[in-house]
Amino acid sequence: MRSSKDNNRPSSFTGQVFSRKPRRSVMWVDDFARRVITLSGIGSIVAVSLVGLFLVWVVLPLFAPTGLEEVDSRESASSTQRVLYQGVNNYGSLVWSLHSDGIVQVRDLEKGLLLESLKVWSDGPPTAWAVADQGRRLVFGFASGVMITATTEFEVEYLDGDDLTAEMEHLVPGQKLAHGQGLVEKTNEGQFRFSFFSLQLDEPVVLSESAVANLAVVATTNGLVVVALDSLGGVHDRSITWKKNLLTGKLRSKSRGHDFAASEWGIDPEALPAHLAINDAGDMLLMVHEDGMSTMLRRDQDGQFEMVYHQDLLAPEIARITSLDFLAGQVSLVVGDDQGGLMVWMPVRKQGFDSPIMAPVHNLTHHASPVSALAASGRSRTLAVGYADGTIALMHVTSKRFIAEARMAEGPIMNLSIAPREDLLVGVSHNEFSIWKLDATHADISLGALVRPIWYEGYDEPSYVWQSSSASDTFEHKLSLIPLVFGTLKATFYSMLLGLPLALLAALYTSEFLHKKTRSKVKPVIEIMASLPSVVLGFLAALVIAPMIERVVPQTLAVLFLTPFFILIGSHFWQLLPRLWAPRLEPLRPLAVLLVLVIGAAVAWQMGPILENLIFHGDVRAWLEGRVGSGTPGWFLLLLPACSLLVGWLSINYGEGILRARGLGWSSTSLGLLDLARFIVVSALTVGLSWFLAWMLSSSGWDPRGGIVGTYVQRNALIVGFAMGFAVIPIIYSIAEDALSAVPDHLRAASLGAGATVWQTAFKVVMPPATSGIFSAGMIGLGRAVGETMIVLMAAGNTPIMEMNVFNGFRTLSANLAVELPEAVQHSTHYRTLFLAALTLFVMTFILNTVAELVRLHFRRKSSRL
Repeated sequence: MRSSKDNNRPSSFTGQVFSRKPRRSVMWVDDFARRVITLSGIGSIVAVSLVGLFLVWVVLPLFAPTGLEEVDSRESASSTQRVLYQGVNNYGSLVWSLHSDGIVQVRDLEKGLLLESLKVWSDGPPTAWAVADQGRRLVFGFASGVMITATTEFEVEYLDGDDLTAEMEHLVPGQKLAHGQGLVEKTNEGQFRFSFFSLQLDEPVVLSESAVANLAVVATTNGLVVVALDSLGGVHDRSITWKKNLLTGKLRSKSRGHDFAASEWGIDPEALPAHLAINDAGDMLLMVHEDGMSTMLRRDQDGQFEMVYHQDLLAPEIARITSLDFLAGQVSLVVGDDQGGLMVWMPVRKQGFDSPIMAPVHNLTHHASPVSALAASGRSRTLAVGYADGTIALMHVTSKRFIAEARMAEGPIMNLSIAPREDLLVGVSHNEFSIWKLDATHADISLGALVRPIWYEGYDEPSYVWQSSSASDTFEHKLSLIPLVFGTLKATFYSMLLGLPLALLAALYTSEFLHKKTRSKVKPVIEIMASLPSVVLGFLAALVIAPMIERVVPQTLAVLFLTPFFILIGSHFWQLLPRLWAPRLEPLRPLAVLLVLVIGAAVAWQMGPILENLIFHGDVRAWLEGRVGSGTPGWFLLLLPACSLLVGWLSINYGEGILRARGLGWSSTSLGLLDLARFIVVSALTVGLSWFLAWMLSSSGWDPRGGIVGTYVQRNALIVGFAMGFAVIPIIYSIAEDALSAVPDHLRAASLGAGATVWQTAFKVVMPPATSGIFSAGMIGLGRAVGETMIVLMAAGNTPIMEMNVFNGFRTLSANLAVELPEAVQHSTHYRTLFLAALTLFVMTFILNTVAELVRLHFRRKSSRL
């Protein structure tokens, strides 16, 4: 007999009893997975936050406040002689000064100790002087009509062994000791650096019998160009070069040139110019009077100066020029007057003039006291201005950023000098010598310089320009962010223009028209495309796609515009299939679409040269450059998509009704032929409407060349659109397809049951509920396009050009960050440490995420087995 206990057991009992409580090992695995996932999530947040903090840390110093801090102020060593010029060495330890009596003094900048005194010429004090190349080249003129050129240099030697004295060996790092005619300083690395000043005079050059009244000099790649004005109005143009003796090693100067009279240009010998200024190339000379009237001269083909025009450099007629100096590079001229006015002039090309004329570009008037001294930095457009009341103003010319202001006890300011590293400012008044510590590392950064148009040297008007580096030390930094933002938007626009429609239509086709079995194979393949590295895509775009398309531009354009037409033609021919064959061939529809796509692209490729000869006068590159033809072909191609949508919409809304009314009782083949005829008529109307509108626009004087189309550059926006499509399409496709597939099937069934077609169901039933997901897909794709770096950097030419030309290059913010950020990192140990910490945390987080995922999969498989 069976017991009551056996009777209570279900008949399906297998003999094994399962416990409802999880085993201890499962609990441990679950707890471990939970902790790892939590830790990895927190690590991800911290890693991303550190990256953001790192970027802020890099950018924040750009907007740090600037200022001057007085280091020392003492009585001037020479109160009887005016200081004409002074220069500081790179280490801020030595200063040399040229005095009005022709004496050059070298002093310890910190203590004021006189180390050396040199006399330039024994034939009396100079009557004129000029400097070039940041004080490394000097020119002196004397009452006897003699001119002497000189070379100055701060030289450095490192002492060791027998060269060291006992007093030197007891120096601590940073301490200095006078030694001979220089200074010995112990560096932080334990080296003994000996700095001294050298002055080398060249052979005298006799210019005339009258005194030299004024001088202008510029250092060029071929030597020195010197223009001298004597007291009788004679102008002496000299080119000075040096030749080294291979046996003795000495340099010997050679002078050549020609002389002429200033009266040839209408200059009164009794009222000679007070200032001479010559530009960086030595081919433009300005002769400026105290009342502001100037005469511009330019060299002709024979190398001689000829007058261009007369111009007034002062706005108020009562003002008088008190100071005049070039900024770094000797292109922009700073003019200060006795009313406190301060104006920057630069050569600008204007209509009606054969050569550039001087134009007022920057008004830097800051003070009402007369300008008494100017000092331009040798490495940037920083300018120090001294006034008669003892005020000193420091500003950056390009960014118009006011840096700082200081004041000396007594005025006027006689001379100012900015150290080569822009870390010190030295000022001299009548009996006072002062030193300030200058903190203006990023004076060229201001909100206006970043977002507003700036009038840069060499430009005819204010412009948005980005150019952060150059081979020249006197380069004017151009830091407008507008070209970078424009390039980012341009890259995003063209990549989304090509990628978004393809991705959304592919997602719609995969979700609504493709068989589930085929979809399960197609979707993973497209999603795998998202794993393609940006560097690989950029490399292929720059080195494979760009050169290939450059050789076949007409064929490429033909494929882009004609392939959709051939696909539509193929779809109309598919409608001609008999009713019995169409259902049987339905599984072959994707293969048929692919076949038509390949055949259509091949036919369009062959038609490229034909269309080039027919539309673009035989040379599409010449047409893009504006050398042949009118703007009609360009407008035609640009208007063709819009006209296609317009005519297609009219055909669907009005042509459908006509087709149904006329086709009642017709066979499917006859209806297909009628629909094909309608498509051909609609296509002809589209082409005709597009060409008519293009002709109208071109006849009105509007030409797309120079705007959305223009000169063809190998690495351009079209290439970026192709390359970034591979990066953007998989993301948009995957998310959009998931959103469409998530729509309940009963909505589709209800729509189809009500008599709607598959297309009607897809567009009017499935897409509205999936709109939020489709929008999210577009936004995520947009974010990927905006943040893309390597593809743009390699395929777009990395040129910050503000043109919508699809055939031109550009630079984006992310690409610029990839270029500029490593350089900033390598100059700062703190930035590098933070960057490495963020990178290490990111790698650790990635490893933890991987471990957590493996644990989760293991636990999931184990649970499924249970």
